[in-house]
Amino acid sequence: MLASRQQQPPLDLDDSASLAAQIQHKVTLCMQQADVFFGKHFDPPSCNLKQRGRAAGTAHLHKNEVRFNLFMLQQNTTLFLETVVPHEVAHIIVYQIYGHEVRPHGKEWQAVMKKVFHLEPNRTHNFEVPLPKKAFRYQCQCQIHTFTAHRHNRAKKGTEYICKLCRSPLYFLKE
Repeated sequence: MLASRQQQPPLDLDDSASLAAQIQHKVTLCMQQADVFFGKHFDPPSCNLKQRGRAAGTAHLHKNEVRFNLFMLQQNTTLFLETVVPHEVAHIIVYQIYGHEVRPHGKEWQAVMKKVFHLEPNRTHNFEVPLPKKAFRYQCQCQIHTFTAHRHNRAKKGTEYICKLCRSPLYFLKE
């Protein structure tokens, strides 16, 4: 899946506080749903808007914390709250039941998504992703690709990247 990239808008602190409150409320509702479904109380995670990059959210299981991407949340708050928040909370629930014994998007997580939250267990999102701070241009036989600093450094250390369309190797274009 290719996601388009946009420049990140300036941060509105009033807006982010309101969005953080909406996230917290949705996390609380999801945890309550799980409590009722399983007939037990789960330890609610802390939440923040510190997620950056291409991920809409992440569950930090050992910290009992969920992080959400403000840039993506601002694009479509309703869709984000209805899909991304339950996705991350499902990881927390599965971890509190099974520990590290299960796969991140395995059958247990999928069951929580379907049976508890009544959602399709999707692993990906369609939100716009922010432009990287520093972009590196690579080329294959059919197009130009943009790499982040992280991916560029991996390529410099020997990781070979192949174009999904033409299946040819990607080569760095000198600045």
